[in-house]
Amino acid sequence: MEFQTKKRLQLIAIMLVFMAPIVVAFGLRLGQWQPHKLRNNGALVQPPQELAADTPRAVRDAAFTWKDSQYRWTLLLIAGPDCATACEQRLADAEKVWSLMTQKATRLRLAVLGVEATPARLQRFARLDFVQSAAAPLQALRPVTPDSVAAVVVDPAGLLMLRFDPGYDPSGVRQDLSRLIR
Repeated sequence: MEFQTKKRLQLIAIMLVFMAPIVVAFGLRLGQWQPHKLRNNGALVQPPQELAADTPRAVRDAAFTWKDSQYRWTLLLIAGPDCATACEQRLADAEKVWSLMTQKATRLRLAVLGVEATPARLQRFARLDFVQSAAAPLQALRPVTPDSVAAVVVDPAGLLMLRFDPGYDPSGVRQDLSRLIR
């Protein structure tokens, strides 16, 4: 083989080595593939719904608003009719998610909508704010099945960002929150 031909083949080989990852990445992008680690467990609300104009009423915190001045995210549980055993378990799961957030827990508020704030519940679920709200985006996400709970994540600016349908996995909620709260 000639010297010049050999050098050309070497140049083509070097170009192929550097072009191969670009071609593979382009193919994966066309196929809309994403690594599992980067996917949300909840469904992204598109476009984010504005809640800051709504004035919720909270049992514990009289100054509760969706737009938080302390820059805290809100995990809001939305209960369907007749909160019973499964609903109570979801409330306990939310407190467990809060405790598993460790140092990030101070940047997370827990709230529940559509559950009566009985003295027993107020004592059992000390971290939960029991709120009442007539916001249309939240009412649209209220489950119709008795004893079921959906969850949503509200950002510090008062925007509804993520939703989790009834039957969600609490560990998926924790994963999404740990990605959001830095």
